[in-house]
Amino acid sequence: MAYGTLYLIAGPVGSGKQALVDAVIENRPDIRRAPLIVSAQNSANGCVVGSISPERFLYLMRRDTFALQWDAEGIRYGLTHDATRQLRDGQSLIVYCDTFVIEKARALYPNVGAVYITARMDVLRRRLASMAYGSDAEIDMHLAQSDRFRPRDAETVMVDTSDSIAAGARTLMNAFPAAQDEMRPK
Repeated sequence: MAYGTLYLIAGPVGSGKQALVDAVIENRPDIRRAPLIVSAQNSANGCVVGSISPERFLYLMRRDTFALQWDAEGIRYGLTHDATRQLRDGQSLIVYCDTFVIEKARALYPNVGAVYITARMDVLRRRLASMAYGSDAEIDMHLAQSDRFRPRDAETVMVDTSDSIAAGARTLMNAFPAAQDEMRPK
């Protein structure tokens, strides 16, 4: 059986990651949410399947519960070993994460599809303001930082949601191979 693909979705706040992941889940029954656990009671990451206390997360981390773990903005994220089993069994999974996780995942798994969701700065600024993300200065700082962390490698697919989230979803869906064309292990 072919090894499944781990699709990593990265991008700045306001780019539409959650809406695009939801579109994939709705339209591609062969792709499921990855089993992601976080150390926060309320996470904005819609791919989370479980939220636990930071103490419990550390306990599980010490017991090697996570195949892939990262920290971002004071929250710990862990992809469980169940993800590895599902991928090994041919199931493709999707999760959104920070860009620095992409290389860590590529070192662990044979099939990783990285996608960076973005939009023009004026669109992101407008979306962040409508979300009451912060002051104009805080939004500008966030946008500058987001641009710094944009992946520059040729393997990462770029999806722009400036025109609309729906157009971005179509672009994202076209970037994924059909179920029967899933990649084979390298």
